[in-house]
This record gives sequence, structure tokens and C-alpha cells, in this order.
Amino acid sequence: MSDLQYPIVLDRAGIEAVLPHRGPMLFIRDLVALSDRQFRGEAHWDADHPLLRGHFPACPIVPGVMLVEAAAQLTGAGLLAADPVARSIGPGHVGMLTAIRKCFFKRPVRPQDSVRLELCCRRMGEKAVVASGTACIDGDEAARIEILVTHVPTGQLESFLPRSALDAIARNTRTPPAGA
Repeated sequence: MSDLQYPIVLDRAGIEAVLPHRGPMLFIRDLVALSDRQFRGEAHWDADHPLLRGHFPACPIVPGVMLVEAAAQLTGAGLLAADPVARSIGPGHVGMLTAIRKCFFKRPVRPQDSVRLELCCRRMGEKAVVASGTACIDGDEAARIEILVTHVPTGQLESFLPRSALDAIARNTRTPPAGA
């Protein structure tokens, strides 16, 4: 039985407490976990964001892959903050985007647009969830996204990533206390 109380709200510092992403790779600004499976958050990219330089130089557009990554970040942070199953997995795992199942981009996202992400998760196993939902700008749907996020044992990643890198990711990721 979980002692979590919803909604659970995380600001950027709270998100950084559960995700290893930092600097220009942390796209979400806030998160509201309405339940253990329903998350809402805001993503934003400044006009001078280093990943946008050169992407349609006279008319910068946020690449769709960045919207997908924002959805994965929202899912990962939401699960670690609000899902008792994900919180119980413990150390030795890294939450990773493992599949993009469906994606439809309906309008361009420009730097300075505030993108509201709303996602619902469906558990596919103890360590995997499908997250699906929308990315909207001022109520106008910009994208519809469905992804798979999996908590992967770090041992499975050791042949791809140096042990020191996996240790650094683990140090920068934690499960918040109950009620956080």
C-alpha cells in the first residue's frame, strides 16, 4: 500500500533530484503527478538553446525528437515521483526511452513556446510502461506521442557504456521520499 498523496508537484529542482539530465538536455520545467499513471508538465526551449542553432536558421523550429525526449523525461520523473512500482525498483536501474511507438507532429513548435505535455501510462510489466498523450501550445495540439519507457538494469548497459558513466547516472538519480 502506498502512502503517496496526489497531486505530487515537482519544480525543476525536484525534477533534477530524480532525473540525471542537466543543463540544456533537461527540457521539462515542472511536473504534476495527478495519480501514479497520469502526468502533466511544461517544456520550454529558449531561442538561444544550443540544440536549436542551425535547425532552420532563419526560422528555428524545435525538432520533433526533442518533444519525444520531453515526454520521456516527464514519464521518467513522474514514475519515480508518483508510481509505487517504479519507486520500488531500487538502485541498479536506469530509466530509458526504449521505443517510440507512434508519433504525429501536427504543427511546428517554436523556441519560446510553452509546451504543455499530458501523458497517461499503462504498465506493460514491472519495469516497463507505455506513455501516451499530447503536447499542446495554448490548447492547440502540436503532437500526439506514444513511447515505451523501461527501467533497464545497469548490468545490461555495461557493454555499451563505461562503468564510470553508469555510476555518475546513478549518483544523479534518486527516488524522492514518500509524499515528495
